[in-house]
Amino acid sequence: MKILSLFSFFGLCLLSGCDFSHKDNGLFGHSKTRQDALKNGSPVYSYIADKNRFNLLDGTIMTTDTAWTEVNFTYHNGKRVLDSSYGFHFSIPFTQTNPGSFTFVFSLLDTTNRMFTNGMDSNLTQLCPVRLYDEMRIVLTQKDTDTSKGWTNPIVTDTITYRKIAE
Repeated sequence: MKILSLFSFFGLCLLSGCDFSHKDNGLFGHSKTRQDALKNGSPVYSYIADKNRFNLLDGTIMTTDTAWTEVNFTYHNGKRVLDSSYGFHFSIPFTQTNPGSFTFVFSLLDTTNRMFTNGMDSNLTQLCPVRLYDEMRIVLTQKDTDTSKGWTNPIVTDTITYRKIAE
């Protein structure tokens, strides 16, 4: 009983020392649009692809738009803190004729330039390079349409070169 009371006392002490008013402290963030990134104070660069229309293996079409970048950021006391030591977000907006399917992914060709794993939304992929270059090479990998293989046998179908636009 004394041990349980002691644990309860220490648990209460730990909880009372926590700051719950800034629950996002330390979390990494990203903007959903180029305009949001600009509004958040990050330097933003645009990149245009050498190709932007893709016939996917499942018979659907996917198109990409101009990619944009922003500095990675975290939160501290409810405010954004830009920190390029954690790399960048390289965001590729896309549309597809079958938006509910998960049949492709983008990734950096140079895997040594990857800070974190990729994130993918229904219309936006965010890659996380350590460094930005004037040319960024991106790999389009698709799910094997053979249902017995699927993602256990991914198929690299394209390499896309994105070039930085002078602004």
